[in-house]
Amino acid sequence: MACNNDDDRPENPADALPPATQTGEQTFGCLINGKPFFPAKFGNGRPRAFYQYVDGAYTLGISASRKADDPSKSINMGALDIEGLQTGTYTLESFESGNFFAKYYLDGGIVLDTSTGENGYGTLTITRFDDQEHIISGTFEFTVQGNNGELIKITDGRFDLNYSN
Repeated sequence: MACNNDDDRPENPADALPPATQTGEQTFGCLINGKPFFPAKFGNGRPRAFYQYVDGAYTLGISASRKADDPSKSINMGALDIEGLQTGTYTLESFESGNFFAKYYLDGGIVLDTSTGENGYGTLTITRFDDQEHIISGTFEFTVQGNNGELIKITDGRFDLNYSN
């Protein structure tokens, strides 16, 4: 018998991501240019969500970070001034009132978001929004353009989180 170094790496990178659930499992994952990204379940990088009334408007935030990577990476999605959030598919546009948005953060304060050009849009699909049990679940994908023009594709995204309000 021989050991194979790739035994723990699935052929399909999406298979390494947490399963798509809708029960508040506190999971988050996606592919970044085809490579799995998922945060630790504990600590500062753990996935988080909130849907709160702040400064006269409802605000949604979904975020996760992975500091162990070189460079570290974070993803933040949400909406500003969105009352009556419900299940459905939303276009990720820009960080402005009435819009949904996505941001991709890299070390050194580099922020790439879905408002940077025609390649920067994507979708956020909320498959469960339970305001009694405070669970938000769904899928996402978006593309952002790096400072040197390269496209960064975030695909196969999924989350299943308890949110604070």
